[in-house]
Amino acid sequence: MSAAPTRRAFLRDTALAAGASLCVPGWLSAALASGRPPRARGDRRLVLLFLEGGNDGLNTVVPYDDERYHAARPKLAVSPAAVVRLDGVPGGEGLGLHPALAPWRALAEDGRLTVLEGVGYPRPDRSHFLSRDVWDSGLREAPEEARTSGWVARAAARAAAAASASLPPVGLGAAESPLVLRGERGEGLTLSDLDAFEVVAAAGEERGRDLLRDVVGAGSDTRSGGAASVLVERLATTAAETLDAASRLRASVERIPPGEGYPDTRLGRTLRLAARLCRAEAGPPVLWTSLGGFDTHALQAGTHAALLGQLAAATAAFQADLARDGGDARVLTLVHSEFGRRVAENGSAGTDHGAAAPLFALGPAARGGVLGAPPDLGDLEDGDLRMQTDFRAVFTEAVRDWLGWDARDLFDGPFTDGRAAAGLLA
Repeated sequence: MSAAPTRRAFLRDTALAAGASLCVPGWLSAALASGRPPRARGDRRLVLLFLEGGNDGLNTVVPYDDERYHAARPKLAVSPAAVVRLDGVPGGEGLGLHPALAPWRALAEDGRLTVLEGVGYPRPDRSHFLSRDVWDSGLREAPEEARTSGWVARAAARAAAAASASLPPVGLGAAESPLVLRGERGEGLTLSDLDAFEVVAAAGEERGRDLLRDVVGAGSDTRSGGAASVLVERLATTAAETLDAASRLRASVERIPPGEGYPDTRLGRTLRLAARLCRAEAGPPVLWTSLGGFDTHALQAGTHAALLGQLAAATAAFQADLARDGGDARVLTLVHSEFGRRVAENGSAGTDHGAAAPLFALGPAARGGVLGAPPDLGDLEDGDLRMQTDFRAVFTEAVRDWLGWDARDLFDGPFTDGRAAAGLLA
C-alpha cells in the first residue's frame, strides 16, 4: 500500500469540503489539539510589512538641509521645499519624509509613527537573497546553509508549546510562506482572502513523501497499528483540526465588518483583511505581508514615489481603521527592507544596493518621533550609511516586550540571551 496517495486523497477531499488547500502543518497540530481556550481579545498583534528589493531610506527619511546629501544626489535629492518636515516631532530636526508619505504626517504629529534610524547588521551583504535570509532567520553569524527557519516561526512554536499562542503566524498575500514564518519542518500559514486558508510546506509534496518514506521504510507494516497507519492517522487528524481552526477563524473574521477608506491597491486590500484578523478573537498573533518593487537601480524618482505613496495610503488607512475602536493600542506594525541604497546616485538616475536604513513602527505602542542620530554623510562605510541599531535588537524587543514570548536563542551573536532592546517601545 502506498501512503502518499492516501494522504493526498484525504487532504483533497477535506480541502474541497472546507474550501481550503492544505499540506503538512507540523507543530500547529500540537497547539490546536491542546484544548486551550481561544486567545483573549486583549492579546497583542505584531504586523510585519516587508519592503522587498531594498528601500532607499535616504530618500524616505530625507536629511534635507545636509549639503552632502544634495551633492551626492544631483538628480534624485528631494527638494527641501517638498519634504514633509519632521521638525515638530522629537528627534526630527533637519529631517523630512518623502512627499509621497504625506499621509504619515498626522501619524507623526500624533506620536503614532516612530522612525528608527540606521537599522542593519554587521558586515552587510548586498545580495537580496542573502540579506533577506539574514533578516528572516535572525542569524547573522551562522553559515548560509544553517538559515533554514525563521525567527517568527521559532518564537511562535515555543509560545505554542508553552500554551501562550494558539494559531500560527500568517503570511498575507503570499504564494508561499517566507522564511521568517517557516519552522524547521517548513510549515507556515498563508492567506489571500477569507475563502483561501492554505497551510504550506517549504518543499510541498516531495517533502511529505520523503517524511513518509523515512517513517515507513521498506517493508514496514502498513496495516492498522503499523507505522504507516499511525502516521496517516496523525496527518488526517492534524488536517481536520487545521481546517476546523481555519473555519472558526474565518467565522470570527466574517463577523467583523471590513474597514473603509483603504486604497484599491493590493496592499490596501491586504491591510483591510489584516485589520479584521487583528480584531478577530483567537486570531493569529503575527501577520506578515510585503510590498515589492524597491530595487530602483534606474529612473528611481517616479517608481519610488509611487511605491511610497502606496505604502503611506494603505498603512494610514490601516491605522485609522484600527483606531476607530481603540484596536490600534494592541497592534504594533514594523516596516523594514532587506537593506537600504548607496548614498551616491548611479549613472542611471537610480541607486544601487546599500546597507543600513530606517525601520518604521506604526501605532501608539512605540515611542514616536525619530530615534537614533540623523545619517552622518561624512562618516560612511564603503559608501554606505553606517549601522546604528542591529535589527536583532529590534525584533528581540518586539518578541519579548510586545508579544510577551521567550526571546532567548532566537537570534545569534550577542543576542542569544534574549535581553537586547532597541528602545523602540514606549
